[in-house]
Amino acid sequence: MAGGMLTKQADQLTARYLNDVNDLVSGGAPVSVPSGAPSAQISATQPGDRIVLDDATAKALSDTGVGTLYGGVYMYVQYKTTTRPAAVGGIAFFKAADLGVAYIVYGDAQPTTAIPTYIAGIFINVPTANYYCWIQVAGAASVLFDQGTLTNVQAGYMVSAKISATLASTADIGATAGVAVTPALIGVAVGLPVSSTVSTVMLTRGTFCGRI
Repeated sequence: MAGGMLTKQADQLTARYLNDVNDLVSGGAPVSVPSGAPSAQISATQPGDRIVLDDATAKALSDTGVGTLYGGVYMYVQYKTTTRPAAVGGIAFFKAADLGVAYIVYGDAQPTTAIPTYIAGIFINVPTANYYCWIQVAGAASVLFDQGTLTNVQAGYMVSAKISATLASTADIGATAGVAVTPALIGVAVGLPVSSTVSTVMLTRGTFCGRI
């Protein structure tokens, strides 16, 4: 399924494209097996699993009607929402209480919209609340920029989570480094981002902790 693996191989892809995966249960629907046989769910893809895709494989696994995927690292997670829904290219956040317990991400900025620094990765589709999906955690990613005025639009400038974003979990570019902005940095803009638009960002933050 992938050009390379960082951890275990994902045993099944429950949709034709990676950015169409929206599983009701972890790993997708259980497969019927004879009585007494090990459950197929035991070896299915589990939250925290990561895969590494090269550019060709990422493109082949892209539903281009949703977005274009690039080579990088992707993680299988559960998505939950409280106020803001996920958006394609939006930032996926984790909660401190979930670390070491579950691989859950949220569309709501964490710990607050003024300090959006608990960054897990980037949404590659719009999953259903409480369902399971893939997010991108490293590589060239398609990132959604905020609908408000971007701070300083220049190719190669640092991109950060938008402080008090006006769209769901969106990004800003060229914000002056500070107490809140510096830990919210996610990568470097490739080209010139445009507000309310998905643009390419080379993620430099590193990978969200996953299963080994």
